[in-house]
Amino acid sequence: MGKILRYFLAVLPAALYSLTGCNTTGCLQNQSSVPLAGFFASSTDESIRVDSLCIFGIGAPNDSSLISGTAASMVYLPLRSSASETSFCIRYLQKALDFPEFNDTISIGYTSEPKFVSEECGAMYCYNIDTVAHTCHFIDSVSVLEPYIDNIDVMRLKIYFRTTADDDTPEEDDNESDEPHL
Repeated sequence: MGKILRYFLAVLPAALYSLTGCNTTGCLQNQSSVPLAGFFASSTDESIRVDSLCIFGIGAPNDSSLISGTAASMVYLPLRSSASETSFCIRYLQKALDFPEFNDTISIGYTSEPKFVSEECGAMYCYNIDTVAHTCHFIDSVSVLEPYIDNIDVMRLKIYFRTTADDDTPEEDDNESDEPHL
């Protein structure tokens, strides 16, 4: 009986230590600082869904598409922590618009800074948007709602598109516009 008790007393602290050493909660926080951009009509400031889009990062590793041929009303635009600018190409895949000369580009200039989150989660990068430049084929403008990008999942950018609804105003009916519309 003494051997069993000694064995039990020797194993008990190791078992208790291993139970307290396991942290099952881990990191439950979102560690991605990715700006969310919403799509809006330039004439009404209403959210719109743009059909048949392809959006990809210019010079992105593996040239992967963020959106590939589907309709969307918003998109996450991941920034590179190792760069000070990231550019994205927007292709319009509708039959009459699927020409390279109609592609739009958005370039976001920013500074990145590492931020310690916690022991379990480690560190992540946060960004501060300095500049946004874009072409104007179908994009009318881009506004930055909040320049500081962290891991909180809220809309940070609004991309305003010229839409056919923009042509419905009487003053534009008299003046033929050469600008393309979605």
